[in-house]
Amino acid sequence: MSRMLRFKTGLSALALAGFMLAGAAEAYVSGGHEYNLACNEAGFILSSKDPVTRTKGSGAMTQNISGIEKIYLGKSCVAFHEVYGTGTWCWANGGFVADFADFSFGFARQELYCPTENDAPGLHCTC
Repeated sequence: MSRMLRFKTGLSALALAGFMLAGAAEAYVSGGHEYNLACNEAGFILSSKDPVTRTKGSGAMTQNISGIEKIYLGKSCVAFHEVYGTGTWCWANGGFVADFADFSFGFARQELYCPTENDAPGLHCTC
């Protein structure tokens, strides 16, 4: 094999590995915000990559709350958010959604996945 052919083959393999790693690092996206996914024995945790500002309250009691946002999606289909409180979540073929009394987080065409021995917490949480 010529030196140039070995170089091109090595470069192609390196590019392919880079694309594979980039695909594994994709974020979950809702409302223009990107989230990282973590899993634990209780379910899923989506944490915003960047600080998010949410508005809580109304009138003179309105507050802007900023920081890294966390959305908890439990195995029992219960969702929790620091600002919006307790809600529910479900998944369908078109993605998944977390619904709260005053707000919904839609994750269209995205699938929750955790590479653990119990990688499907909340599988019964269908919409």
